[in-house]
Amino acid sequence: MLARMIAVGGGTLALVLLVGSDPADAQNKVKAKATAKATTKATAKAKAKFEPLNTDTLFKKLDLNKDALLDLGEFSKILTVEPAPRRKKDAEPLELPFVFKSLDANSDKMLDIEEFRGVIGAIYPNGKK
Repeated sequence: MLARMIAVGGGTLALVLLVGSDPADAQNKVKAKATAKATTKATAKAKAKFEPLNTDTLFKKLDLNKDALLDLGEFSKILTVEPAPRRKKDAEPLELPFVFKSLDANSDKMLDIEEFRGVIGAIYPNGKK
């Protein structure tokens, strides 16, 4: 059939070539490629934003009286200094006094920097995003 249309004339040949390749198919391929590229960029950007929680810096921000220890009052300010992690909607509310008591290994009602480092697992299990 292609040979027959070529014999009819050059204008028909151009029409056959255009009709032979579906323009909607080509547009869909271009759109799919652009979407895949955008998704890859968004994923890379999200990974770049993820960083581990710097507990030493956070400890210094919370230690208002600079005695290298955190009492419950200072520790309770943690969610104002560092945003709360995302949690499931049906998860229990975060009870900071309970977390504080759990981290206080020597039961002196104060957290030193070593005890405070447990905050990563207790409150921020995946670092921060």
